[in-house]
Amino acid sequence: MPNQIEILKLRILICFLEMSQESCTVTNLSKTLVEEKYAVSRAMMALEKEGLLDRSEVRHPALTPAGSDAAKKYAERMDIAMNHLIYEGVAPQAAQKDARVLSLYCSDEIFEVIRGTEERYRVKHVLRNRKNFDGSVLCRTLRDGSYSLPFILYRENVKNHDNISMANEGFEHPCDLTVQKDLGVIRLKALPVTHSSAADGLKKSAKLSSLKYFDGEHYCDAERNGDFWHIPAEVLHFVNIGNDVGRVLHGSVCLKMSISIGPVHMPESVAIFTILF
Repeated sequence: MPNQIEILKLRILICFLEMSQESCTVTNLSKTLVEEKYAVSRAMMALEKEGLLDRSEVRHPALTPAGSDAAKKYAERMDIAMNHLIYEGVAPQAAQKDARVLSLYCSDEIFEVIRGTEERYRVKHVLRNRKNFDGSVLCRTLRDGSYSLPFILYRENVKNHDNISMANEGFEHPCDLTVQKDLGVIRLKALPVTHSSAADGLKKSAKLSSLKYFDGEHYCDAERNGDFWHIPAEVLHFVNIGNDVGRVLHGSVCLKMSISIGPVHMPESVAIFTILF
């Protein structure tokens, strides 16, 4: 069972953030929060002991700098947790109650997972009326951060009823999309692939030696950093599929790749890189 006084302390911190200082008296807070005065007074005393509330002026208590930081943190967590639960189909009243518990007791690691999921829902909602758009639109809509995304590399043409490119095995799954100041970069980690030679049947290790992406007019060299290859997210073309929670943003771009098997360099082949957001 959640500690009720801890929940009340959280609610009081957010009230101090959202209400005027003059309104944040024991009497007004008890009315706003529908709590007994003694419970509010007890919670405020606890906040004072923790250094989050300055009650030197009894009639005009105020958040300390540490209290202000804590209030902002919990207010942001509440907003994210509420949206996440509502998107998952939880009724607003129940979502508000459970969001308080999540905001207080979830570890930072777990909350980052919630934040990422909520951000995906938010972006899908914002872009719900955009049937087609490019990667720059997605990155301008996303908050700064790193997003782990599933992807598939398809053949340009179906072969033997199989449309998955062999290059799909040449990368670590999933890929990362990093967004900073409205700009995004897709990061792919190349993996060695075992290939059986048709000539002698021996297994040899193949490695990606070049990667190019289509920018709408030309194939451009992808930036390389060791085993990592970087593609600007703006070259992706997205199609909006589905509705509401089941909505999928399907992004794709053509890639040209060549691999090396020992001293032998294979010719370039084209695959369609597709991510699912």
